[in-house]
Amino acid sequence: MPIKVIIDTDIGENIDDLLAVAFALNSPEFDLLAITTVDGDTRARSRIARLVTMTFGQPHLPVCAGYVSTMPRGDRPVAPEASVTQGALARDEIGLAPACSLAADDLIAKLAAEHPGEVHLLTLGTMTNLGHALIRYPETARNLRAVVTCGGHFARPPVAIGWNLSYDPIAAAITACSGVDWTLLSEGSMSDAALRDEDVQRIRDAGLPTTGLLARAIDLWKRNKLDAPPTPHLDDVIGLAYLLGEDWVPTRRGRAIIAIAPDRAAELWIEHDPAGPHALGRALERERAEQLRELVMSRLLAPARATS
Repeated sequence: MPIKVIIDTDIGENIDDLLAVAFALNSPEFDLLAITTVDGDTRARSRIARLVTMTFGQPHLPVCAGYVSTMPRGDRPVAPEASVTQGALARDEIGLAPACSLAADDLIAKLAAEHPGEVHLLTLGTMTNLGHALIRYPETARNLRAVVTCGGHFARPPVAIGWNLSYDPIAAAITACSGVDWTLLSEGSMSDAALRDEDVQRIRDAGLPTTGLLARAIDLWKRNKLDAPPTPHLDDVIGLAYLLGEDWVPTRRGRAIIAIAPDRAAELWIEHDPAGPHALGRALERERAEQLRELVMSRLLAPARATS
């Protein structure tokens, strides 16, 4: 059966979020239930996500904007759209399906309750939406099948906390202590297998509406993301690869501990323990990462997989 997934994302900033969403939409292994956006201008991110779902033949997939700032401060004024590097893809609501009327944490809790023990939540950004869902709806920890996060550098020493955890360590700590089955994957697992120049050219030459959108997104990312690497990276695809099975991303059991202190930055401690409550991703071998890149490319270059 297809794997039920909710993607919680800061799409529109780095390019890997958009590529991961496109990969999920065009892969029969996944039943993408919803997309929720987080951090900063979540409304702009929602528009981008809805443009992607529409272009990939799934315009009625629920997409909703989530929290714009980290816990526990609550929402702050929306960040300027210039902070969303691919914002020009969808400057307004014209031609887009309406956004979901629910808040992101409400939708996450609702879908988890409707499909108890089946839904995987893939967090591709700060974990604020999930943190609020776990506080407001504690049963969500029991109803979710698992949470999958790219959140640190620990597959090879030294251990270091990643951006997705450090930006909102309170939400990450709530997740770690909630009892939800949490898989923590190492950032940079795909550093040896970013898209190559020839891959980007294949996307440009494919002539599909979907690949045209991907090419425009890549151009905006390269133009507006000042610290962008030379070619698009695929870091966020690793969470979907993990859901495809241990053959793609092996794990071992352990415990992730988020240490928060007022006088210093949050820290991540990892304990390897066969009886631990969390799954910790291992590093991908270069050959396996390159195979994953080829799988992603085959899905990105295929015609849109419209669903009923």
